[in-house]
Amino acid sequence: MRRNRVLLQSLLALALIWGLVAGIRALAGSKRITAEKVASEIAEAGFEDWSTYNEAPDVAAAKRRDEKLREVAGLVNRLDFAEREKNRDDRATEAFFRKMSADEKRLFVDLTIKESMGRFMEAIDALPPEKRKEFVKKGLEEIESGKTADEMARAQELGEDLLERIASEGMQAYFKNASADTKLDLAPLMESMNEVMQGLRGQDFGGPTPR
Repeated sequence: MRRNRVLLQSLLALALIWGLVAGIRALAGSKRITAEKVASEIAEAGFEDWSTYNEAPDVAAAKRRDEKLREVAGLVNRLDFAEREKNRDDRATEAFFRKMSADEKRLFVDLTIKESMGRFMEAIDALPPEKRKEFVKKGLEEIESGKTADEMARAQELGEDLLERIASEGMQAYFKNASADTKLDLAPLMESMNEVMQGLRGQDFGGPTPR
């Protein structure tokens, strides 16, 4: 069970990095949001680096940041798949996230990730088998190229507490929304990511839990 949890955690973290978690959906009838728009709003926000703080050091500034954080999160949630890929390559949102305090990071995860895990699993489950296999193939190719190892290392920088929150939501969505066929199709990708994680952490996640 522990091994499956960590493998799924790896899959969800990688999905987050790929920009697939909420990117498969687009709000019908809404104005298309671009990666450039998100980057512009982030630049306009002008966040100072609060990454060393657990809580806000300035109440007035924290209120302004909270409003802007929620605004940016709303825009990120409205990115379609293509624009989310651009946003991923631009890394503006990643840089924005790195400047947040611990409390702000938890809020941003809740706003942009938590609500989307079920949709991600539903979207993967709804793909035709051949498209789902293409998804897995892409993942395996990125693993082979070494790109995944670099990005998983970046994902680990989110911190164990945030990855655990993501994994917890993902576990619920996985068991609730993913069919047996989907779990079977994802198995090779999850196994390969386990090998990547072994290299990053120097351990086999299938082994016994440390005491």
